[in-house]
Amino acid sequence: MGPATGMTNDVSAPAQCLTMADFGAFERRYRLYHHFPSLNHDDAASTPVAEGWVDECRPAMGVSLVGSRLTIHHTYETHALADAPAHVSIIVMLEGNAELSHAGQHFTLAPREALMLTHDGHQALSARHVGGQRLRAINLTLLDDARTAPTRLAAPLAELLDTTTSEAWRLSLPEGVWLSLEQWLNASPEEPQHALLGEGLALQLMAHGLAAWGTSTRQDRRLGSRDRHHLARVRECLHDYPEASHSIESLAQLACMSPSVLRDKFRQAYAQSVFECLRQRRLEMAHALLREGHSVQYVATRVGYRHASNFATAFKQRYGLSPRALHQRLPSAGVVNTL
Repeated sequence: MGPATGMTNDVSAPAQCLTMADFGAFERRYRLYHHFPSLNHDDAASTPVAEGWVDECRPAMGVSLVGSRLTIHHTYETHALADAPAHVSIIVMLEGNAELSHAGQHFTLAPREALMLTHDGHQALSARHVGGQRLRAINLTLLDDARTAPTRLAAPLAELLDTTTSEAWRLSLPEGVWLSLEQWLNASPEEPQHALLGEGLALQLMAHGLAAWGTSTRQDRRLGSRDRHHLARVRECLHDYPEASHSIESLAQLACMSPSVLRDKFRQAYAQSVFECLRQRRLEMAHALLREGHSVQYVATRVGYRHASNFATAFKQRYGLSPRALHQRLPSAGVVNTL
């Protein structure tokens, strides 16, 4: 979720400034509202929230591909209104980080990560973009009109858009798709191949999203309600107590399964291993705590790492910068906990 304005991505043109007033101009169109934690109404017309380029491509009815290349000066949040239409989104991060909350789940998208979500129009959906970072991202949105789009994907899209639930899946994209996304994002809309490349990328992202969704639904059908309930207990335990020294044996007891069955069924249900899920939760929690100003040593211990050096290595692998580098990007408000 992010701005989709009339600005273009033409790198030959000066970067455009987005103020609070600019964000308000397209809130009605997309049925959302914005919150700016560090700004007030007096800043609405004069203070730039972000600057850069945004380009929107509409390859078919109900299909929108938005590319953003922005320097974000002030943190902003985007919230879907209660009457926002049902849709499917694929969000791809090339640079920077974004935090998403969707139907009670929380995700942090780091560089070279992608997420697909289905939104039924009833669950809460929001995104948070932290100030002081460069953001390069692409968002593919499919509205209900996409089911009648003149494309071979119309039939499977109709099935996907008929979903009555709000869910999310992380996507794994091939290297060739990443290279094409970079090419499209950096090209000028005036170039003759820009629209065709955008259309091709939209179709590729749809195809990878449909494959992930199909795999998920097939796996879900193989798992009974009892299995899903017990697996959810394990994931909730990892989410609520990431600092604990979890073992596969103790988690298997919680799931009423053997360790080997837990490994297999957890991957079926969530497309990641038990300990990949734990590592992801620890690092997402660490990112939030560091942003609040806590010391690296405190955060490492708080999220379950015995050694700050191991924590720093894992954090940099995920977010592309060290915990100390993230501290340096924060406003000079001081460290709130130096334990």
